Amino acid sequence: MQKNNLTFSVVIPAYNSAKYINNAINSCLQQTLLPKEIIIIDDCSIDNTVEIIKQIKSPLIKLLVNSTNKGPSYSRNIGIKNSNSSWILFLDADDIFHEKKIETLNLLILKDLSISAIGHNTKVGLTLSQLNDNYISKSPNFKKFTTFMLLLKNRIVTPAFAISSKNGIFFNEKMIYAEDHDFILRTATSFNLVYFDLPLCSISRLPLSSGGLSSNFIKMRVGEINMYLDFCKKNKLIYLAPFLLIFSIIKYIKFLLLFYFTKKFNN
Repeated sequence: MQKNNLTFSVVIPAYNSAKYINNAINSCLQQTLLPKEIIIIDDCSIDNTVEIIKQIKSPLIKLLVNSTNKGPSYSRNIGIKNSNSSWILFLDADDIFHEKKIETLNLLILKDLSISAIGHNTKVGLTLSQLNDNYISKSPNFKKFTTFMLLLKNRIVTPAFAISSKNGIFFNEKMIYAEDHDFILRTATSFNLVYFDLPLCSISRLPLSSGGLSSNFIKMRVGEINMYLDFCKKNKLIYLAPFLLIFSIIKYIKFLLLFYFTKKFNN
């Protein structure tokens, strides 16, 4: 590795991921600039996820296994704590990276070393070859998200987010829903976060794109409300809490109406 390159650790939490973990790992191993390590944390899978990981012979892979099922926040935190790089990338077991992701991040961060966190655009449902067909410019359009913009909407998915290992921020392990939004919001509140428009990863599906009118969406709203209350308390902005509560409820009502009319139209 050249001396002017940063080092990158990829953190992958995995649970019953046998069907797709191989693609996620290969998207890391096929990088034009390889990561220093790929830290995979198995969260007590009951399928053959661990066996598949062990079959991939690469010195870059560091496999950790939780003693009990702890959830993705705990697993990501274990990955952060065990990383030995200047930057940490997050990848879910059913998602993939563009082959130039690390090379591009390395180039852009070295141009501005004040950056402590970086997010980027993403695609949905692409294969690795389809994702790699996307042209990656060396001069992307940058955008600054204000804290208020990130407070109202989670604009960056976790596999499209990278942090400096010096930041010292961890996922809230008490949160099961909206934990990624909470993590990105707390990072943006404390550090210099930038966003650019290059599609450097593909996620398997949009958040909450399946499951219909399940309890998951209600739990997401509860998680979001808890995040809002915590944000207002820590930043001494309690007066904002009622407005954020109403905003979250309106989003839920909007979802209900959209679901109802979409279902009615399809029937």
